[in-house]
Amino acid sequence: MKTNLNDLCTFTAVIQNKNFTKTAAQLGVTQSAISQSICHLEEQIGLKLFNRTTRSLTVTDAGQRLFELVGKNIEDITLGLELLSSMHDKPVGKVKISADDYVIKYHLWKKLKNIVFDYPDIQIELISENRRIDIAKEGYDAGVRLGNLVEKDMVAIPISEPIKMCLVASPDYIAKHTMPLSIHDLKKHACLHVRILTDHSLLSWTFTENGQNIAFKGEGQLIFTSIEQILEASLCGYGIAYIPQDLAGPQINQGHLIEIMPEYSITHPAFYLFYTSRKLVSPAFSIIKDALKQTL
Repeated sequence: MKTNLNDLCTFTAVIQNKNFTKTAAQLGVTQSAISQSICHLEEQIGLKLFNRTTRSLTVTDAGQRLFELVGKNIEDITLGLELLSSMHDKPVGKVKISADDYVIKYHLWKKLKNIVFDYPDIQIELISENRRIDIAKEGYDAGVRLGNLVEKDMVAIPISEPIKMCLVASPDYIAKHTMPLSIHDLKKHACLHVRILTDHSLLSWTFTENGQNIAFKGEGQLIFTSIEQILEASLCGYGIAYIPQDLAGPQINQGHLIEIMPEYSITHPAFYLFYTSRKLVSPAFSIIKDALKQTL
């Protein structure tokens, strides 16, 4: 009996997600393709792997046994095949990374765009996420977070310098409102906030005063899930933004934004690429990792 490796990979993903729809989204295929792959595997084995209804999906004893035999090894098998493929002239494979849109634009794409031409057989998937994810469970090769937010059991490498924050507003906004001179003054202003989709909380602003970090949450009419949207709103005069300096800097230099109270702005740790420690790392992922690594 010859079993298709792709069918086994699909089967393993369904077990982990407990859902055809989530598996289809993770693998980037249709739900019908997932169903066909499972049916094909069941036909090859001659056993039913799942009990399916319109409302539920449960694994059978045979399905659980198959997962115990091959499911936990499927990633190593796939990576092993990629390692063998790398014995050709150039590495092949897919690398999927989760990060927010700011990180993708300013810290990933700038370093990875040449990979597209230099390694045409490496597929790069950069997924914009404004939430904390489980990279292993959700099928990612890696994620990007500030260094202090990376779990200790992850392998992590810096991909940026420390992130200096910057409090800014447009000249029009400042002309219509009093210039804030203290953190307390910000309570009187329209603050442009980011909502984190992990727990739907607003991202607090952290300042430094007299050697102490101060968390601040101001009032504001506008809430976004993207720092790029925050920048656009501040440029249009809708309020005060607290954003990375490399994002605000060009607009400050051109006179489109004014920096406010720089003495209170903090510097975050660098962004880190993080991934699970695994027995094998694919050649394609090694290429991406080396391209992103920050020289400090």
